[in-house]
Amino acid sequence: MKYKFKINKKLIIFYFFFIFFSTNSYSDNYTSIFELEADNIQYENKEIITANGRAFAKDRHGKEIFADKIIYNKLKSTIKTYGNSVYIDKYKNKITSNTFNYDIINKKIEANNNVIYQDKNGNKFYFSNFIFYENSEKGFGVNMKGQLNDSSSLESSFAEIDNKNGFIKLSNNESVQKENFLKKIFSLFKKNKNTYTTCEISNKEIKNIDTLCPDWSISSTNTEHNSNKKMIYHKNAIVKIRNIPVFYTPYFSHPDPTVKRKSGFLTPSTKNFKNLGRTFKIPYFYEIDENTDITFTPIIYTDENSIFLAEFRKQNKNSSLVLDTSYSEGYKKLNKKDSSGETLNRTSGSRNHFFVNYINNFENNFFRFNELDINIQRISQKNYLNVNQINTNYLKQDISNLNNSVILNSYDGSQRLKISANIYENLSNDEPNTKYYYKIPQVEYNNFFRKLNQSISLSSLFSANNFNGDSKQLIQNNKISTSSAQKIIDAAGIGNEFITSINNVNVYNENISLLKDNVNSDSYFTLALDSYLPFYRLIENSEEILKPRVFTKYTTGKMSEKSTTGEILSYNQIYSLNRNNSETNPEVGTSLGYGVEYEKIKNNINNKSYYKNNFYIGQVLRKSELEKMADTSSLKQKASNIVGDINFWFDKNLYEEKKEEIKEKVNNKTDHNNEKNKISQKKKFLPDHNTGFSLNYNYNLNNNLNKILNQNLSALYSNKNNKFQVTYSETHDIGNYQGIRFKYERNFENNVNLLTGLTRNLENNYSESNYIELNYESDCLKFGISLSKKFYNNDDIKADNNLNLFVMLKPFGQPFAPDLTNLIND
Repeated sequence: MKYKFKINKKLIIFYFFFIFFSTNSYSDNYTSIFELEADNIQYENKEIITANGRAFAKDRHGKEIFADKIIYNKLKSTIKTYGNSVYIDKYKNKITSNTFNYDIINKKIEANNNVIYQDKNGNKFYFSNFIFYENSEKGFGVNMKGQLNDSSSLESSFAEIDNKNGFIKLSNNESVQKENFLKKIFSLFKKNKNTYTTCEISNKEIKNIDTLCPDWSISSTNTEHNSNKKMIYHKNAIVKIRNIPVFYTPYFSHPDPTVKRKSGFLTPSTKNFKNLGRTFKIPYFYEIDENTDITFTPIIYTDENSIFLAEFRKQNKNSSLVLDTSYSEGYKKLNKKDSSGETLNRTSGSRNHFFVNYINNFENNFFRFNELDINIQRISQKNYLNVNQINTNYLKQDISNLNNSVILNSYDGSQRLKISANIYENLSNDEPNTKYYYKIPQVEYNNFFRKLNQSISLSSLFSANNFNGDSKQLIQNNKISTSSAQKIIDAAGIGNEFITSINNVNVYNENISLLKDNVNSDSYFTLALDSYLPFYRLIENSEEILKPRVFTKYTTGKMSEKSTTGEILSYNQIYSLNRNNSETNPEVGTSLGYGVEYEKIKNNINNKSYYKNNFYIGQVLRKSELEKMADTSSLKQKASNIVGDINFWFDKNLYEEKKEEIKEKVNNKTDHNNEKNKISQKKKFLPDHNTGFSLNYNYNLNNNLNKILNQNLSALYSNKNNKFQVTYSETHDIGNYQGIRFKYERNFENNVNLLTGLTRNLENNYSESNYIELNYESDCLKFGISLSKKFYNNDDIKADNNLNLFVMLKPFGQPFAPDLTNLIND
């Protein structure tokens, strides 16, 4: 007899309870309770329940099943779904497919056709068929394509997923049995069905990784991703770049992209030096603990003694320690000839460098916040870094001065105390008695506050200096400076700012050339007035400002010594209290600095600036010459050099920009003060812009306008795909130099970039360096080729060409560089 019960009303909830008792197949206490919802529910033969239309089933443990149609077979203890099927277990693992069968007793799901499995960690996988065991959280599937939560992708003909133990295994279920190694390698190209890449891939449910041709990938016979260890292991791995095989290894392991620090070998590299021969670098990173690690890098030379580098790092909550060092036994062969037949005059002995930086932050010493900074820097031989081209995060090969220091900074609010001891070493000086310069100790205090409508600055400095072997100097300097708020004479529209300074200087000299051995005590009082008369012209979408400016300054006292510094006067120094940049020997007497500043800004229809330019010019006048000012400084003269700046920027794209859609504001009311605020808030000229054409020029002319003492010209043109920059520098009298620097960058489609540049000394008519580089860079890969030449010559170094091909798989950090030196034609 057949029973049939049918309800055709939507969203009617039917609760059914089923308890199975069978001592043959499962225990007596097994119970499963479901709640069922659907648009239409049918009950047939007391054994089968069918739910049609937005069917939904849920048990008391939080397990959920969705589908267009659900059939529960009570006799077989199964649930079968049809159309838009979704299964979510109590752990929040999710399976989506066209259909699946759920074995209630064994907690097993078999999903078929367009299967998508997303685990509780956010990893997503696509299968043609997939079996999942709920209790163990294990799954097995075929034709898998997946994306992990670290944005890496993988695919395989067969995959095993184990959520509880945290691993994913990929295999093709085929063994490789060949007679010799070469045949085995060739067979792997056909049998490797597993692919892994960190490059972001789209449409993985439609296309496989090879078809989408990522920048790099790894194919293997077996791959395992262990999320607990955060490691990925490959067997018979073939590394591909744009689907082209470039490297094979029978076993390869690496951290997954989420790992920031992991012990192991980093990418090796090889390079050829003209002066030293071929090198091979193999860095090894060792994670000592969660906040301590070390990188040990042997650099193996084929023709010379090897170098061993080490970088130790320790980071605590309030302190950090970095140690960067290296060691080499020195040259195997002294006075060797290079490839061109020239003799390299080499010295004997080992080589090393030792750099240490320690920083510690603590509270409540002198003031509330304190920072201790200790630096130790040592290089055994001046050319050691340059010869071996040693460049790390903490030093560069062309370093010319070392600084060993202990510095304590203590501060709170506007107060600051600095206590330091410094030893400077000039690497270009070979005389042991004169290459060092000591500042031990140096104590500096600063405070800043406002009172009586004045900005007040207090400072005190004590410094003990030793240089040139036996030259000593002690300096005690106390200074009070004030500056008033802007005062405007309404009738004339002139703005004024009053500035004062009281400076007490005490200096003791011993064995200093041109200075007597004595104690000098001087006090200097400076009074200055900075006056300017701005003229504004505001036209629609345009603003012009013309500001004549006069800076009157008087400083009491006499210059106590012959100044040896002769800095080139700049425009900003015209309006400075200390134009000579010397606290112990300031510029004295009466002087008047004057200049004119002009600025113009144009905005487009959307009120965006597309045109900016300014022009500054000025000079310093004195009543009489300063005899003790440096001869090379124009401040010594009654009329200084004429100095200024010219800046220009224009962006054609912004100029031609069309009207933007602007939403209507709720309140359209404005007043005169708001308009004035808009003007005052406009940004001043910025010398660097992302797009457009900019020109920056600063100059220093003698007061007869017949000689250029200094000029710097920089022109930059930049758009979406091109960046062209040229810089010209020229200096006379205070040093003589004339040079030009050129840079060009071109961005092509598909992430390809071209970079080229050169630096040429026009004074002596020779090139200092040049380079050209072509590279490709994406989210997961960077590779390129570069050709450069350096013209630096030394006893240990000769001018050299370098041709370098580098490849960097970004998750692995460092590039590896195949040696192409033999391709260079000297």
